[in-house]
Amino acid sequence: MKKKDVILLVLLLGAAAAAAIFLRFSGEQEAQRIVVTVDGAVFGTYSLFEERTVDVENAFGHNRIVIENGSAYMEAADCPDKYCMTYKPVSRTNESIICLPHRLVVRAEGTKSTGIEQTELDGIVQ
Repeated sequence: MKKKDVILLVLLLGAAAAAAIFLRFSGEQEAQRIVVTVDGAVFGTYSLFEERTVDVENAFGHNRIVIENGSAYMEAADCPDKYCMTYKPVSRTNESIICLPHRLVVRAEGTKSTGIEQTELDGIVQ
């Protein structure tokens, strides 16, 4: 390798590291709630600020989700591989825990920054 090749490699690695850092920290904010869906239908929406245990029992199996310290994680599942139990706790927007055998998704959403949730349209402009 020549000197210019090494410089090019260092520049490419630096650009990749900068992009990875930017993508990791941009757009993700602390979540307000988790939304649990089973087979595409909403099972429930739960605040991340209230400690609780959510048991999801359906035709596909049983899962136990624990919400504590502003995050949620899968404590128990009776699926064969138990892969969903290895996910890290979700606490930032767009993070999720997925249990494919049970068709269950736990998705973190909402932000703490505004404290305002819009439930209706303010108006329509023509």
